[in-house]
Amino acid sequence: MNLKLPRFYQLALALAAVIGPFFWLVFTPDGQRRSDLFLLYLLGRPSFDLAYERLTDAVTEAMLRAQFPKVQFQCQTAPTNGLRLCAAPIAAFNGLPARAARLYFAGEHLRMLQLDYRPRYRAVLERSLRAGLGAPREETTAAEPVLVWQRPGGQILLPAVATANERDAALIWLAGNAE
Repeated sequence: MNLKLPRFYQLALALAAVIGPFFWLVFTPDGQRRSDLFLLYLLGRPSFDLAYERLTDAVTEAMLRAQFPKVQFQCQTAPTNGLRLCAAPIAAFNGLPARAARLYFAGEHLRMLQLDYRPRYRAVLERSLRAGLGAPREETTAAEPVLVWQRPGGQILLPAVATANERDAALIWLAGNAE
């Protein structure tokens, strides 16, 4: 019994084994996201993976620092509202490439969280929020429509339309009794 493959099939299998993963990483949205995550990891930025259902105003700065020791938050008092702002560059949150995390504290308790994501991943972020938190309600603000997920600990806000402006690409969590 001859189990040896013809040379052409060996070459075709070898090319598929090399080109297939490269094609997936470069030309598919999921592969591009994973490539971006890997490159950001290589640059030394930490991930900030959090569970939305655990966000409440009972969360303290000490709890977050213990949970995410690799995230180097720099804190200062915010000049406009008296809250203390702690910010850090991050590579990702919940498996999505990101730029920064900003936490606002009143005393020691978390009042607001802003996660700056990369605009090209907005649709993936919305799909993951819908899958994990259900259907949002849509509200219109002075600037643009916003998707709102009401949670027991607060509410999560995401712009309803994608923005090309890196600065406006942010997911926001507000504490339950934050107004």
